[in-house]
Amino acid sequence: MMARLLACCCACTILAALLVCPATAQSVSSEVGVVSDYRFRGVTLSDGHPAAQASLTLEHDSGLYGNLWGSTLGHGSQTEIDLTAGYETEVSKIVSVDMFATYYAYPSDGSANYVEATAVMKAVRGPASVSLGVSYVPPQRGTRDEIGRKQGNSYVFGAVEYEVPKSPVSLKAGFGYERGWFDEVEHGGKRDWTLGGEVGLKPARFGLAYVGSNADGGDRHALIASLFLAW
Repeated sequence: MMARLLACCCACTILAALLVCPATAQSVSSEVGVVSDYRFRGVTLSDGHPAAQASLTLEHDSGLYGNLWGSTLGHGSQTEIDLTAGYETEVSKIVSVDMFATYYAYPSDGSANYVEATAVMKAVRGPASVSLGVSYVPPQRGTRDEIGRKQGNSYVFGAVEYEVPKSPVSLKAGFGYERGWFDEVEHGGKRDWTLGGEVGLKPARFGLAYVGSNADGGDRHALIASLFLAW
């Protein structure tokens, strides 16, 4: 109940703030596409099958934004729908901070829904950028174990990106460490990584990345292709 209240409060606050601001200060963007395997923090959520994904984002010059994102999960009609509300601001010419909360919803299994809070610091210098962040899932109904105990989860991550000058190519690498409810490692402590790149030819972008983790199970690594259209 507290998770749902938090998500609703965040979404309502963002929407109310945007509604009272001039329409000229708002921007709307959307994206739709497909990935060969939906992997979240190194772990497949679509059983290794392709997934269709789409998003809608509303941003304001004040730094407030809201995002609605969805994906198929490769299990028949099962889907994931994420609602995010956040605030991004610049603290210097090269450094920005992004703080947001995301409500992860699974229509076919509402007991698995949960809220996660995230803070990210990003530094941009020319064509290169570095990001460091931390996410935390407080104990809640959607993170109960088999005997009813509510568990928390923490995730620390970093990423680097380089946009090749005078080309549509960008190179990316990332690493994360997760511990708690979602780490999927018997003795605790899941690591994940990604290495790849994207080619952006508006309105399309094509991506290819090697994704892996040390999560328990045989499907630890995959080469993931993606194709998205944005407008």
